[in-house]
Amino acid sequence: MLLKRILPLALSSLAGYALWQWQARSHEKRLKSVSAKPHEVTTWEGEGGALHRSGPQLGPEPVKPVPGVAD
Repeated sequence: MLLKRILPLALSSLAGYALWQWQARSHEKRLKSVSAKPHEVTTWEGEGGALHRSGPQLGPEPVKPVPGVAD
């Protein structure tokens, strides 16, 4: 009779702990992956264009070259 009460409680506690650990690890993994890659801000100072978010320009916008693609 006591085993019928304790066994489900122990199993559900173990499953809850495992879920909590899994969520904590996945949260840490997401934080590491986000902080590993800084957001690239494109500025066209050398191209004669405007800085980031500076409004409309005269003429076409400069095109950022794609790495690995030859013209």
